[in-house]
Amino acid sequence: MLDEQLKSQYREQLKRDPEKEFGPEFVRTTDLERSLIDEHGFDAIRLIFEDLNSANYFPLGEFPPECPWAHLGGINVESAVETVFAPLAGELPDLIKALKEKCIHLFAERKEETWTLHYFLDIVLYDGRRYYHIYSGGEPNPALETNASLAKYQWDVPDDLRRLYAVHDGFGPILSSSNVSVLAEMMDPICKEQNAFPKGYSFADLLEFLPDEAGNAQCFYRQGDRMTTVDWDHEVREISGEQDFFDYLNERLSQLDEE
Repeated sequence: MLDEQLKSQYREQLKRDPEKEFGPEFVRTTDLERSLIDEHGFDAIRLIFEDLNSANYFPLGEFPPECPWAHLGGINVESAVETVFAPLAGELPDLIKALKEKCIHLFAERKEETWTLHYFLDIVLYDGRRYYHIYSGGEPNPALETNASLAKYQWDVPDDLRRLYAVHDGFGPILSSSNVSVLAEMMDPICKEQNAFPKGYSFADLLEFLPDEAGNAQCFYRQGDRMTTVDWDHEVREISGEQDFFDYLNERLSQLDEE
């Protein structure tokens, strides 16, 4: 267990020195985080994230009765992953396998009136160093309400997305039911201002559920009664890479190590 003296010592060591070159400082601090977690386990996670509500983190086996995952009680992490994702075992086999292999800590977080389940994953960085990644999942939500963006463009929540939200309402980079939005909300005013509309599709038929950090997005694509997902490129404003929702998730989210 980390006593207060050690915590104080490690807090100082975990700070990046702005006077030093970023690269070496990044390597030093991330290596220290990883070594502390290896040595001190969940206590180190609480220390590293103490500015992000970690006083309200609860490790597997210590979930309060009011936690949505309290039933996971006395089982290990691998069994807990299987239990949570059991409704999607046939659709996400590679993701579930990756979570079982990579998840070394599973902990719940209480945020006012809501709960989040965090999967703390052991990964390898692009430079070969061991580090971690966290997938966070919202509370199960089997009784969805259509948000304002979907209602405005006559969308219902796609069935596949409903199935995911019944396990986790939002998971990793997948937006929650309150945050998914139809691209027309953002793009139609821009297109009108520029007098440049997309060819071959309408933004009203694209429901964004996974944005990337560069302005692109994976979207559900509504084509009459047919529904699939596509990649939307914000630079050329084209769609491509048609793929089934669960096939996409299974492939995209199971790739955890950096290349």
